[in-house]
Amino acid sequence: MIAPRIATSSTREWLEPDGLGGFASGTVSGVRTRRYHAILLAAAAPPADRRVLVNGFDAFVTTAAGRFALTSQVYAPGVMYPDGATRIEHFTAEPWPTWRFGLEDGTRIEQELFVPKGRSAAVISWRLLRPRPGVTLEVTPFLSGRDYHALHHENPEFRFVAEESPGRQVLRPYPDLPGIVFRSNGVWEARPDWYRNFLYQEERSRGLDHLEDCATPGILRFDLSRTEAVWVVAAGADEEALGP
Repeated sequence: MIAPRIATSSTREWLEPDGLGGFASGTVSGVRTRRYHAILLAAAAPPADRRVLVNGFDAFVTTAAGRFALTSQVYAPGVMYPDGATRIEHFTAEPWPTWRFGLEDGTRIEQELFVPKGRSAAVISWRLLRPRPGVTLEVTPFLSGRDYHALHHENPEFRFVAEESPGRQVLRPYPDLPGIVFRSNGVWEARPDWYRNFLYQEERSRGLDHLEDCATPGILRFDLSRTEAVWVVAAGADEEALGP
């Protein structure tokens, strides 16, 4: 069951355009309620050819007190997991979407999402608001590569294998897609899997198809006690947006 406060924050939405016809968008709660919610939605030839490359992610923080979620998803038939939305203390959309999370042990974390204008890319960062030892972050990306009007389902054609170099992974899920580039100061672990039956509540309320499967190729791990965590995603042609 979804708590009333989370349900309300799931109806408040934000959108960050890239100036090319693509965008990142979502809700204050972080729960994706539409097929158009994504952190990397790239436009090859707008308005007709837009692709959802990176739908979203799960994020967990581990401290001496345990493991805590920063994200929430809704799965059929309407179950929210994990419970990260319950830890949101503050949100602002200006100058770009920024969340502050409060963990039960007093740890405070800020998450920011920035879309550089003129590039199909997004920058997501996390930092401790007060220094603490032994705090780590684990991020699991969700990918599809579908048309932004469609929905994605588990299939044997999806390619999970990443081309890896230090701090960089390139994924090519389908032959007709641009490469999806990850750059980060984290450590990558390949762990291919499917996450099934994400439920998009706004699509269901409109009487449309509303269930989706997303693929995850692996996990990124960061040491938040040592430095801010930075994860950048880009369509292959716009990797220069990530810097040197």
